[in-house]
Amino acid sequence: MTPGPENISPVPNRENMSNSDRRRITIPDQDNHNASEDWIVPISSRREGRERVISLLYEMEIKNSTAKVVMGELTLKPDPFVSERFLGICQNDEKLKNAITNLSQDWDTSRMPLIDYAILRLGMFELMFCTDIPAGVILSEAVELAQKYSTESSGKFINGLLSAAARELRRPD
Repeated sequence: MTPGPENISPVPNRENMSNSDRRRITIPDQDNHNASEDWIVPISSRREGRERVISLLYEMEIKNSTAKVVMGELTLKPDPFVSERFLGICQNDEKLKNAITNLSQDWDTSRMPLIDYAILRLGMFELMFCTDIPAGVILSEAVELAQKYSTESSGKFINGLLSAAARELRRPD
């Protein structure tokens, strides 16, 4: 899921970018910097950002690595949307795992497909820490990701688990 060269140009077309996208891209000083230290891979949508987050989580699990190592191996910095979620998930991993385990009714996380577990961690993170995003959007995105990248039954499982989490975490006061 790493963007190909067609998605990254050495000179961004700033005229077609929103103001928030313009703030994300910095033009490196050619004489004093390595371009990879300053360039950020922009995302075109939050869905694309979520796809990138689950790919980084999956990579970290497959390599039995750490967030620091995975981020350090990237040629270009990920978009802030991606890095905030990826690092937030990693920093709150124990809390997320406990919440998922409590709701999965005797279904140990080590038995879950890695991609499903990555999607669940992202969804649970957004439910817990991204209160500006409606629960319905989080659930819908998680189900779409599961249907796209995992098994036929994964969408239902993820929807059920995250729906239960949303009822607990997003109760109206």
